[in-house]
Amino acid sequence: MSSFGIRRYFVQKNYTPPSDPFQPDPNNQDDVDRCGISPEALVSINEAVSVTTSRKRKRGSYQNYDDEQKKKIARYAIMNGNANAVRHFTKQLERPINESTIRGMKKWYTKNVVNNTENIAPTTRGRPLLLGKELDLKVQTYIKQLRLKGGVVNTSIVLGIAKGLILSENRSLLSEFGGHIELNKELARSLLRHMGYVKRKGTKAAKKTVGDDFEEIKAEFLQRIRAAIAEHNIPPQLVINWDQTGISIIPAGEWTMELEGSSQVPISGLNDKRQITAVFACSSDGHFIPPQLLYQGKTDRCHPSYTFPPSWDIHHTESHWSTEDSMLRYVEKVIVPYVEETRASLQLPADQKAVAVFDIYKAHRTNSLLQKLNDHNICPIFVPASCTDRLQPMDLSVNKVFKDLLKSEFQTWYAEKVCASLSEDSGDPTFDMKLSYLKPIHARWLVSAVQELSRRKEQLCSGFRESGILSCFV
Repeated sequence: MSSFGIRRYFVQKNYTPPSDPFQPDPNNQDDVDRCGISPEALVSINEAVSVTTSRKRKRGSYQNYDDEQKKKIARYAIMNGNANAVRHFTKQLERPINESTIRGMKKWYTKNVVNNTENIAPTTRGRPLLLGKELDLKVQTYIKQLRLKGGVVNTSIVLGIAKGLILSENRSLLSEFGGHIELNKELARSLLRHMGYVKRKGTKAAKKTVGDDFEEIKAEFLQRIRAAIAEHNIPPQLVINWDQTGISIIPAGEWTMELEGSSQVPISGLNDKRQITAVFACSSDGHFIPPQLLYQGKTDRCHPSYTFPPSWDIHHTESHWSTEDSMLRYVEKVIVPYVEETRASLQLPADQKAVAVFDIYKAHRTNSLLQKLNDHNICPIFVPASCTDRLQPMDLSVNKVFKDLLKSEFQTWYAEKVCASLSEDSGDPTFDMKLSYLKPIHARWLVSAVQELSRRKEQLCSGFRESGILSCFV
């Protein structure tokens, strides 16, 4: 063994002592033994701990304010709000001032300075009212009167009231007449919120959802359509989707508004379930096929006193929902004529195949309906269960848009009623909602909405694109 090797057992090496007297000393054998690590490791640990503990945040600089400054800042905050005070005095004093400091000054000022002879009135805060103070107040008053009489309060009603009041006061304020006021849902919600109203909605059954295998289900569904198109050389005009949707007679949505914290109040119209069923259909090239409308009743007397377009099928069932008989009638009176006319216009043979895509609603799965489709060379393809919201074109691009158009028609009508009520000074904000009165008006809305939707070819095609059906023609 070299002299150097022997020397290390007898010569004590000096290590860097700890900066903190409470840290173990690597030069003290007892400390080293208690820690169970080498002196070199102990030095490294001590240095790391020293660096960490030295990184304490320095105490911030505190500003002192005299009483006059605190009074000035507190008054400004009371009149303009804490956030505005922070911005104002940060700029004025050329140094940051925290909102917590402002709050403390307000508390000090209220407790020690303000007395009965000093009155500070806060200014109006927040965004300015879009309707203006006077019109906004009139809309609120009308809404309150409507609520006192048990009427429904929701965004569609509010927009109708606002439009009616503006028409009666000064129609040039509306954007449609060149003004600055654009009536939309956000305006209605904002007005209801600052009135203290909150949403209430009836409960519904939980929506069924498909599992993790949706992509596989979608691929299989599209493959069936693709195979039919390829085998029979079917053009886009003959690939059809139809779907039923419930249409409320009063298309004002499912929401009603009630004052926050209020007890339950009977609301006329809240449980208004008066509906009809509309069966909508569209081809994948964006042609809107005439609808079928089903009213609730047993005879034609339940139909509205209104002349619909001759291509529409107006019928009835006991529940207004589609049945086996109503679907057979729909195929016979609407789908078959459309398919035959399309074959003729495209100069295709009379036995040219077509495709009808629809969901698994029970009235669609009857042997009689499937046989009728087969007799007219129409291939039925079912939308997979629980997938209509993602694979059914009518659900993706038509049903909601149509109901929004109806709401717009309703709001215009309601605005006219409000305007007439104000001019007559009747003082009654409620209107006749009997079916005998509403059905013909509702029928006019339906025709108007269908005419508008029929012009939106791109909108109609978008559902077929989003579901993937258009890709089947590639």
